[in-house]
Amino acid sequence: MNTQHEILDFLKDHKAYLESEYHVSKIGLFGSFARHEQSEKSDVDIIFDFKPDTPHIYDIKEALKVYLSAALGRSVDLAREKYLKPYAKSEILKNVIYV
Repeated sequence: MNTQHEILDFLKDHKAYLESEYHVSKIGLFGSFARHEQSEKSDVDIIFDFKPDTPHIYDIKEALKVYLSAALGRSVDLAREKYLKPYAKSEILKNVIYV
């Protein structure tokens, strides 16, 4: 997928699946695709959070990354808001497009 619109449509269309299969409570797009600055080599930056009491977070996060990379046809970087670096957090959050 090569446009912001395509990625956001995918996330919206699969939100229920992401919630049930990967325990995702919220998900959005940030980075170059959110700013319409992507190139052919850009990865897709996804911000998300888990539902409370999600078991095996690290395994599920890795499975989510593999799933999204395959579905979107691009490398995916996943970030959780609470783990964003303080110096980058405000800039990232002002560009997030949640679905």
